[in-house]
Amino acid sequence: MNMKNRLLVFTDLDGTLLDFHTYSFAPALPALNALKECGMPLVIVSSKTRAEIEPLLDELPLTSRLFIAENGSAIYLDRKSAVPPGVQAELKSGYRTIVLGRRYEEVLDALDRTKKICKARVKGFRDMTDRGVARLTGLDIVSARLARKREYSEPFTFQGSEDKLHCLKAELQEMGMTCLEGGRLFHAMGRAGKGLATEMVINLFRSAPGGSQWKTVALGDGPNDMDMLRCADIAVVMRRPDGTWMEYDPEPLQLVIKPGGIGPAGWNESVAALLNELGNLR
Repeated sequence: MNMKNRLLVFTDLDGTLLDFHTYSFAPALPALNALKECGMPLVIVSSKTRAEIEPLLDELPLTSRLFIAENGSAIYLDRKSAVPPGVQAELKSGYRTIVLGRRYEEVLDALDRTKKICKARVKGFRDMTDRGVARLTGLDIVSARLARKREYSEPFTFQGSEDKLHCLKAELQEMGMTCLEGGRLFHAMGRAGKGLATEMVINLFRSAPGGSQWKTVALGDGPNDMDMLRCADIAVVMRRPDGTWMEYDPEPLQLVIKPGGIGPAGWNESVAALLNELGNLR
């Protein structure tokens, strides 16, 4: 493989690599297989938990098991992976883990205090049963159970006025947290983010011998993907189930792609086109 034609791909899951309704990645398999055949890494960057992502690592054709969970709250590396100078990592559950967010208990405490201050109607995954999460998200019961195994963030529903929502976000900010809006839910978490975690992984790859040759690609569909998209040489703004694309202002010199296909079909369309342009698709 030509060293100048290497893609380092970062992808959101729900509504991007996974179908928004069925959670299937089947339409993206041709491009996924092509990436693996070319030895090009695919890094999952998701709001999902480690427990949710791990089964996908066994199903997807991947060259690496490196992934980013809970909206950038933690980077999970192989135990033997290098860590950037000055960055602390802990051995946890078989990974070398870089924790960028806040512990789950701290997030819950901040959300509880914020709810009371703002008198906001908030219902988090902690307050729901597995069946309740399944009904809300469309996940099956097993997947819903995995989604409730939080380590660094709490997804929640909100009912109320814009003023109450503004209060909630402002109070979380005061407590050293942040509130992200995803495709279906809000997420309370520490001041981490997909962008910070993605930048750190890009630096890991580019600091390796020959690493300056990586061309980075990021694919996402929602507001919580914005910072990740801004980190990449090529931003793929995914088409949503209603046929629209979110508004996105590109970085200087950044290439933006808006595929016609929705979800994994658009994912396949975009990645296959990039591989073909670089001469890596046969």
